Amino acid sequence: MGSVVSIEDVRSARARQPGAGPKKTFFNRQELFQLLDLYSRRVMTGEWRDYAIDHDATRATFSVFRHTADRPEYSITKLAGGGKGRCQFVLRDGAKKLKQSPSLGEVIAALNKRLRVVWTNG
Repeated sequence: MGSVVSIEDVRSARARQPGAGPKKTFFNRQELFQLLDLYSRRVMTGEWRDYAIDHDATRATFSVFRHTADRPEYSITKLAGGGKGRCQFVLRDGAKKLKQSPSLGEVIAALNKRLRVVWTNG
């Protein structure tokens, strides 16, 4: 038969293990919802076709691609801060920094203001 184990005990035991790496920075559920909402709207217009999410100890990056094999068209990076709620979001077009803000909404708004390609039939 099984036994009941506290999740906190398991987490703290893993943290004490040698070679346990630093914590990673992730997008939370609300941030992912905002990013994927933006992505899905741009997919519907035919602008974007693929995305990637990368993360490590200090940053999490959401990149969008016009073509799967291309470089990212835009990247939104969440930079870890010192404490809870102290992160920064950075919007980049390649190596060019377009916007930096503590609010993901402001970064997305800046992306929505940029000129976009509009496809028409005819």
